[in-house]
Amino acid sequence: MADKESIARLLNGCRDEIQAKSPKSLSIWQGNRAVMPAGVGSVFRLADPFPMMVKRASGTRVWDADDNEYLDFHLGFSVMILGNAPEVVQDAIREVLPHGTHYGQCHEHEYPFAKLFCDMVPGVDKVAFCNSGTEATMYALRLARATTGRPLIAKFEGGYHGTHDLLAVSLGRRPPTPELTGMIEDPKAVPESPGLAEGAWKDTIVLPFNHPAAFDKILRHADQLAGVIVEPVQGAGGTIPAGKEFLSELRRITAEIGAFLIFDEVITGFRLAPGGAQEFYGVIPDVSTYGKVAGGGLPLGALGGTAEAMRLMEYDVEPGSILMAGTFNGNPLVTAAGTAVLQRLSQDPELYTRMNAMGERFRSEINRFAEENDYPAQAIGVGSMFWMHTVRGRIDSIRDLHRGNASANAGLKLLYRKNGLHCSINHAFLCAAHTDEDITQLIETHKAAMEELRAHGVW
Repeated sequence: MADKESIARLLNGCRDEIQAKSPKSLSIWQGNRAVMPAGVGSVFRLADPFPMMVKRASGTRVWDADDNEYLDFHLGFSVMILGNAPEVVQDAIREVLPHGTHYGQCHEHEYPFAKLFCDMVPGVDKVAFCNSGTEATMYALRLARATTGRPLIAKFEGGYHGTHDLLAVSLGRRPPTPELTGMIEDPKAVPESPGLAEGAWKDTIVLPFNHPAAFDKILRHADQLAGVIVEPVQGAGGTIPAGKEFLSELRRITAEIGAFLIFDEVITGFRLAPGGAQEFYGVIPDVSTYGKVAGGGLPLGALGGTAEAMRLMEYDVEPGSILMAGTFNGNPLVTAAGTAVLQRLSQDPELYTRMNAMGERFRSEINRFAEENDYPAQAIGVGSMFWMHTVRGRIDSIRDLHRGNASANAGLKLLYRKNGLHCSINHAFLCAAHTDEDITQLIETHKAAMEELRAHGVW
């Protein structure tokens, strides 16, 4: 039986140690709270016991405001695939910067960036740029509805596609109950925030992830369904990969009913392979959305697809074209930085072989350790995406994660930070700069954290 007092002492002790070694970070955050809601620019930056305040980042390390060094597997929420502050990106920005930071007009850096998208990704003939993944998914839904003439969109429970009203639905953060969230075969639409427009989220069809009942539900709405959007690997939902057969059947059935298949590749794009999840899984959607890696560390969103799927974005020739506009779309600094990253990735595909092998090493060693020592924990993910969950058995959807040990989850995150690992919530990432020694440190820190939790009666 868990010793609640011992667990509380462990967790509070970790919080005290983090606070003691990071007083400047704590002070900065407290100052932020006076002028910024919760003291953060994004809710996902909140952390126990307080957000990290980064002073600088280089390679595989970040340093906080108190000059504490951390081994970085957060990578700006997966963005920094070449490592922090890569020289190729700095060079690209330095070259463009003297000519202006913003034009609000077309410029010569757009073509090479867009051409790399089209050359690298199997399902992209044309690409349009915006400024965030949220914008990109919003435009993808608009394009699907305009093209098909149908009103409804389907998403998967646990899938995170940004914060706009149409998709801030059923992220799976609440414990599943039949009354609130519906049965696993037929999830209900649950708004994730007050203030969402009811007419938007209520009409969103929510599908079960990695479950065959999803296909029956799609068919029930076939004549009204404009598109189905899916993360090939649910990122914020826990780094849960879709099965290849599941994605293949999703491709088949959406084509059969004439609905768009939309891949949200904001995280997986250019991360799992040069062509992203499309190349990795061998499944080609109608359109896909991008951000993160492709921006080289600067704000980017993008929507790409087949020439036919992108037809209603030909604003100057197609009647009924959708509205897509933005002051900073295709910003010259962003396109230059992104071009530098994509050039490196396209020229050195062995980077993926190495990153994916490191990811597999982490997962296999942690799972062997957990099995041999009877820990109710397992590492999941795919390629260079990974996380360890405190559950036994199959993990097919975010509902499976609610079986986890809440005290262990809290303790692991605190122990990672206390012992010099910088990770996100529910997902972590590798970059081209990580070494075998970094992975050894990652594995040993995880093992030590598991052992310390057991010693305090968490498991």
